[in-house]
Amino acid sequence: MKKLLFAPVLLLSLIFSSFTAYGATPIANAVTTDIVASINGAPIPCCNFFGQVAIFAEDLADYGFDVSYSHDGKELYITYSDTFSKPVTATYTPPENRPIGRLAYKVYPNNVTVTVDGNKMSSFRADGKTLIYFKALEPYGDVVWNAENRTASFTSVALWKYTLPDNGKDISASISDFSLTLTKNASGNFDVSEKNMQYLTAPTLIGGRTPYTAFQFSLYMDVGEQTGEVSTLLYKMLNADLDKWITNDTALANEHMKVTINGESVPVTWVSRSAGNGHSDYRFILGKKVKTLDELQSISITFQ
Repeated sequence: MKKLLFAPVLLLSLIFSSFTAYGATPIANAVTTDIVASINGAPIPCCNFFGQVAIFAEDLADYGFDVSYSHDGKELYITYSDTFSKPVTATYTPPENRPIGRLAYKVYPNNVTVTVDGNKMSSFRADGKTLIYFKALEPYGDVVWNAENRTASFTSVALWKYTLPDNGKDISASISDFSLTLTKNASGNFDVSEKNMQYLTAPTLIGGRTPYTAFQFSLYMDVGEQTGEVSTLLYKMLNADLDKWITNDTALANEHMKVTINGESVPVTWVSRSAGNGHSDYRFILGKKVKTLDELQSISITFQ
């Protein structure tokens, strides 16, 4: 979707500020707090809203994030790149002896949808800007609360991927199951044990900044006859197909797919399918965060 540069945000902020001032009733007050919030070590202004640390989304543009509106101004996108991040230009210094519980802003409902890394987040309007909870940044890293020091910190975490090479095995026999086990050896590489994986193109593990680990692969139509039984069961497992929600139920997925990560049994929390030119792409969300590839000692995936 086409995005505008961040400069027009000022104009949009004035428009929405006018709306909230005259077209809506405040839903609550945000109050001052002694908590110091920081982005990768740089302090960022914050307030207390319903007992949670909140920040202005627009401020993130000074902390290496990209903050941009859709062409119609109805969506606000917050993104952060591991490979190309904007320079940090923030100069905020928290004042000493910060008061607690004083009125900071009157807060209004927001008619703009806010997404962080594609995930919709709660948002509000205050002082002509977009107020979000600090924890909304979790898709891009670790958000940590330190009660003793009265700090809330965000530390970005890089995304990692591990793709198995094409094994070039025979693709003539039909299959009804598949399995994959990776075990890290003394040299730091993975020993691979697999069954019927020759039909799965570019099987990939993804982790890092996400609060989960993902397993994804493609199935091509030219092997549809050999993988028909697998494809049928995969389709029955889907929670979403071609970006359309089907169900939240993952019972069938967890009945037929067993996963362990570092020896711990891990549930499948979401299964989705997208489509390309002659292939279907399946993505499994596994309910365990693995921050770095070094932390991954073993993973076993059995589909049957």
